[in-house]
Amino acid sequence: MGVSVMIINRVWAMPDRWTFRIKPIAELLSRYVGDGKGWIDPFAGKSELAEYRNDLSVSGIDSYDWVNSLNHTFNGCLFDPPYSPRQVSECYKSVGLKASQLDTSSNFLSKMKDIIHPKIINNGLAISFGWNSNGFGKSRGFELIEILMVSHGGWHNDTIVTVERKIQDSML
Repeated sequence: MGVSVMIINRVWAMPDRWTFRIKPIAELLSRYVGDGKGWIDPFAGKSELAEYRNDLSVSGIDSYDWVNSLNHTFNGCLFDPPYSPRQVSECYKSVGLKASQLDTSSNFLSKMKDIIHPKIINNGLAISFGWNSNGFGKSRGFELIEILMVSHGGWHNDTIVTVERKIQDSML
């Protein structure tokens, strides 16, 4: 049986509204995502990295509805949702919609991960971004392989990136 090694790095970089433009994050993504073929990004913003991408501000389609409409599997997922209930509300407001109570609750991220994880192939990756390192987790069949903490200094929260590999179909 092989020994798994988890990598943890902490670096400093200027913050950017567009997460994937932050230099150490862009470097991590280039190592794991390649050309993005077979990858899904339900909160893409301006990013064109994943082959399958959606963003409420561009399409007007809610991320949950969009993911739920896709009937195939993916090599990996870029999971970069709004990081707080306030950011969720701002995203909806920017397109003239009102976020529901569910959209701004702690269940929002779990609901999204629950519909995404079965669509990721075994040995596929989930790369999650936020202010915590929760990721998709063992209960969804993932093992943690890398954590990148990007400090932005001052009063800015760190951006925390988790890279996980799907090792089995979950028991959920």
